[in-house]
Formats: sequence, structure tokens, C-alpha cells
Amino acid sequence: MAKREVCAGRLLRIVEEDFAEGVGDGTVRLIRLLESGQLEIRIAVPTNGTGIYHEKIGLFLNGSDYIAFTGSSNESRNAFENNRECIDVFASWKVGDSAGRALRKRQHFEALWNSEDDFVEVYSFPEAAKSRLIRICGRQPTARPSTDGSSRRWRHQDEAVEVFLAEERGVLDMATGTGKTRTALKILEALFNRDVIDSVIISTHGTDLLDQWFLELLAAVSRLPTAPIVYRHYGGTRECDNFTLDSGKRFLLVSRQFCAKALQELTVEQAFRTLIVHDEVHGLGSEGNRQHMAGLSENIRYRLGLSATPEREYDADGNLFITEHIGPVLMTFGLEEAITRGVLAPFDYYPLRYELTDFDRERIAAIIRRKNAQEEAGEPIPDELFWTQIANVYKTSPAKLPIFDEFISTRQPLLKRCIVFTGNMDYGRQVLEIIHKYRADIHTYFSGEEAETLRRFAEGDLECLVSCHRLSEGIDIQSLRTVILFSSAKARLETIQRLGRCLRVNPENPDKVAQVVDFIREDNKKAEPNTDEKRREWLASLAKLRPEE
Repeated sequence: MAKREVCAGRLLRIVEEDFAEGVGDGTVRLIRLLESGQLEIRIAVPTNGTGIYHEKIGLFLNGSDYIAFTGSSNESRNAFENNRECIDVFASWKVGDSAGRALRKRQHFEALWNSEDDFVEVYSFPEAAKSRLIRICGRQPTARPSTDGSSRRWRHQDEAVEVFLAEERGVLDMATGTGKTRTALKILEALFNRDVIDSVIISTHGTDLLDQWFLELLAAVSRLPTAPIVYRHYGGTRECDNFTLDSGKRFLLVSRQFCAKALQELTVEQAFRTLIVHDEVHGLGSEGNRQHMAGLSENIRYRLGLSATPEREYDADGNLFITEHIGPVLMTFGLEEAITRGVLAPFDYYPLRYELTDFDRERIAAIIRRKNAQEEAGEPIPDELFWTQIANVYKTSPAKLPIFDEFISTRQPLLKRCIVFTGNMDYGRQVLEIIHKYRADIHTYFSGEEAETLRRFAEGDLECLVSCHRLSEGIDIQSLRTVILFSSAKARLETIQRLGRCLRVNPENPDKVAQVVDFIREDNKKAEPNTDEKRREWLASLAKLRPEE
């Protein structure tokens, strides 16, 4: 057949009735269904002419009974919202013409599926991919500000690409929402186009964040001269060995815990033509990662770290490991510059003051008594653990609850497009009870909960989420407007990550002003300001910033 542009039709067959359970959403759901064998797709192409396979036909089967349908409906947003379409449905158990029509439609579909139709060529999904009948298209352009270098607001991305290509190793310190992922994609595209790399390993933690990377990589594939294969090794997918054995262009998305395995398998020659990307690179400096990954990047030529908070506060060993494993900070684009340039949204700040209760003071006294007792017994508690226990008292103080209830009762709009961060799940449920008085479309999002909850929030089915740590990093929800901080760490790292969740610009709301609610502990006995007061001063200064004209 002469080479020509064709529009291929899709033949789909669901082979298990419970296909939708626990398989993610959108493109990720489709891919997981294909991988599991629960969904089969075949591609139909007309054998003659330049037309397209355009008919719409389908079957629903239940034992010996089935329904066949045919009609004109196109599977597009424009068709669903604007077109006038028609569809006919025929049941096999109906007496009369309906049963006969259902049988003819079923025979027609099965002839197509089994390649018995002389006028249509049918390919399996892998065959169609090898024959380049499938072309992956990038995401459709949105109203999001231009990130191709044409906008002065986003020029920091091109500056970051330029400095990394010159240095080959290092960390990009870029505020959340300023385009770290897009910058990394520009870097890998530039390296592929220069033909200096064959493979890319991208490592981070969290299935939600890795799934977001997966979708971004699928879009990037279509822009490269030779489309790499995207392998994954996280969640329930284990493809590290496939990545290692593949001698072609390839990507590997791998959770941090399995990254050492991927690096160990690289030959010296392969490592020299590899780019490794550590997203949320501050996590790389943990003691466990230092033990498992020491020395494994020595032969990798290109090493890139991404984070809004690359420095690990109070952890000199971790910071040294990141510098040795990845490289120094090459560029910083912080919150102040991002807000004034209009890359991030400005925000209003509400510091709510509270005092510890007698119950809180007793909890602190009990912690001190345990510390003293263990020291007398010759088994002292590490200072870090002691101060963590004290901080947990502050984070879960019941004094905050009535103050929050009174505050939010007159500012209920703050609960729309809102994430509430609490110290633990039990405390989060107490906060949930308060919010339930004002909204019903709220849900928890704690460790182990389904990603479906996050999808519902992103799509607007839920307006408010109560979480602990899971949403602090990496999740891109532009419509998020409010962050409520019942829990804040002494180090700024966590606060910056959580603040960044709501400062992302939203094309559908160009005048967006984010809202940040915080709790400040009163401590009149100390002359020096406590960590809450220092955070209040810092956030209050940021809240004064507005985009420059």
C-alpha cells in the first residue's frame, strides 16, 4: 500500500466486567488497562482510497444476551456539546426485527475484529505502533502563559536550560509552579537533539507525581526525532529490566527506592550517554538514600536535580551528598521573584493566634519527664526525637479548633478550592467535622487513600481536601486557591512546598489571589520570637508582593 496519511478507526473490546476498579484515570487508566489485558484495541484502516474508517459500532454482552448499537456520534468534545447526533440500539432478546439487526451488527463487528472484512485492514495495537499508524500528539495548547521563551515572565526556564547544558551537572532551585518539569523536558529534548544521550532516568517519590511525569513524557516523545520507549518501575509496574536490556532510545520513570537498582545495571558506556533527573531532589539526601546510592552516579555524564527547596535544613551530611551525587545549585528562581514577575499568583495572609491549653502543657511536661527518666537510666532520647515530640503537641493543639471554627464561619468562601494540612489523621478528622458544618463536598486525602479522590478534587467534584503530607510536593492543580496550615514544620522546606500548591497561576482566573491561613503560637515568656513568629514575619512580607506592571 502506498504511503499516505489516513485516519485510523479504533476497535475496542473490554474483556473483564470490573475493568474500571482501581486502575487510575484518563490516559494512565487506558494504559494500565492495556497492560493488564483488560482492554484490547485494534486499529482499522480502509484498504482502498483515502477515506477513513468512520463507522461507529459496538456491542455489550451479558452471557447469551447482547446489545448492538450503531450511529453517527463522534468521540469528541465538540460532538458531545455542539453536534446533533443519532444512535440506534438493538437488543438480541427482543422479538422481531431488533434481534435480527443485533445479530447482523454482531457478525459485522466480529468480522472486523478477526480481519475477515476485505475492505478494512485491522492491526493489533503493537503492530499499529510499529507500522507508525499511531502518532502521539502533545497536549493541546491552553491559556497557560507561554513557556517557549517568547514571554519575558518565563525566561528563567530558558536561562536554566542554558546554564545546565553548559555545566552538565547541578540543581535547579525553582519555586513550585515556575515550571521545573517543563524545564527538565526542554533539557532532555536538547540533549536528544544533540545526540549526546540515549537514555533518561527520572526518579522521585510518590505514585501521583510519577504518573504526572509519565503523561508529560508521553507528550514529549512526539517532539523527539526518534521516539523513545517509556518504561516505568513504580507502583505495580516493574520494567527496570526491560529498560536495561533495551539498546535503543528510552526513558525510565523509577521510584526513589528502586533507583539504585537502575543505576547499578548501567555499563560505563551507557552511563556516559544518560541523563538522570532527581525530582524533589532534597529527598535524595536522606540517610537511607546515602547508603544505597553512594557512588552510583560517578559515570553518568548529565545529572539534574529539581526542587523548590533543594537544601536540607539541619542536615549537613545530606546536603553534601546531594552536591557530590548531583552537583551544586546552578540557578535560583525563588518565590519573591516569581510573584513579582507574575509567574506565581500573589496571596493574602491570615495568621490566627492561639495559646496552648492546659492539656497541651501537660503533654509537654510528660515528654520532658520521659526524657529525664531515660537520661537517668542511661538511655537518653536523641534531641531530634525530643523536639519532634514537642512539635507534634503544637501541631495538634485543640486550642486551634474553636479559633478556626469562629474564623471560617464568616469566611466560608475560603473553603472553595482549598487544601487543609493537619499534623495527623486523627486531628484531621476533627478539622473535617468543623468544615462539614459549612460544606459537604469535602474529603480526606491521607496515606493509602485512592488517587480517585485527588482526581475528583482536580475536576471540581470536591472543593476541599484535608491532608497530612501527601499533597506537599509535586501536584499541579491550578485552580487551588486556599491553603490552611494547621501544621507547619520548623524548617521552611515544608511550608514552601505547601504554599506552592496554591500559588500556581490559573489561566481561567488570571486575577487569582491565593489565600493562606496559618496558626501562630503565642509565647509571651520568651524574649526571642518562636518559629511560628518567624514564619509569620516571612509570610507577611511575601504577602505584600504583587506582580509588577
